[in-house]
Amino acid sequence: MKIISWNVRGLGMPSKLYLVKDFLLLNHVDIYCIQESKLSLVDNSICRSIGGTRLDHYSYIPALGSAGGMIVGWNNILFEGHKIYQGTFCLSIEFKNKSSDFST
Repeated sequence: MKIISWNVRGLGMPSKLYLVKDFLLLNHVDIYCIQESKLSLVDNSICRSIGGTRLDHYSYIPALGSAGGMIVGWNNILFEGHKIYQGTFCLSIEFKNKSSDFST
């Protein structure tokens, strides 16, 4: 299992989206947490721009103006994710490994 947490300092530019996507896919990341996305809305197209088709599920906290924002994405074939808590600056997700039934 590979998990990455990254303060990207903004995903507004397409070049930054491609950089993040390439890194995640080249390193075979299973779960990612991106801080400071600076995106007020994250939808399926943004999620695909970040994680491709492999990292296909996500949850997010919108940015407040031009600050903040968090995106957590994961591979739904490997993990089942359930949002436990969402606050202004906190997103808690419980993951269950589908092959072993292990939760964290």
